[in-house]
Amino acid sequence: MLFRLDYSIPVENVTSAQQRFATLDEKRDGLTVIGRWHEAGNRGFMVCEADDVVALGKFSNQWSDLCDIDIVPLMTDEQVGQVLAG
Repeated sequence: MLFRLDYSIPVENVTSAQQRFATLDEKRDGLTVIGRWHEAGNRGFMVCEADDVVALGKFSNQWSDLCDIDIVPLMTDEQVGQVLAG
């Protein structure tokens, strides 16, 4: 399943988040990162694929002390077509 993780970093956590991100030391077990996009401010999003919501939870939990994260399930055009077909 595809997911979008929207993140925002409170101003007081920006330096710590940048330092952690610079190490790229994050566990991605069971999660495939499709890509990340960062806004000029302290926000951005990541698109990833995971079959296991526990893997998604473990990944986001690594950042929960520094970032606010919202997770949104995504559908492909094909999947939306299946929904519309009834």
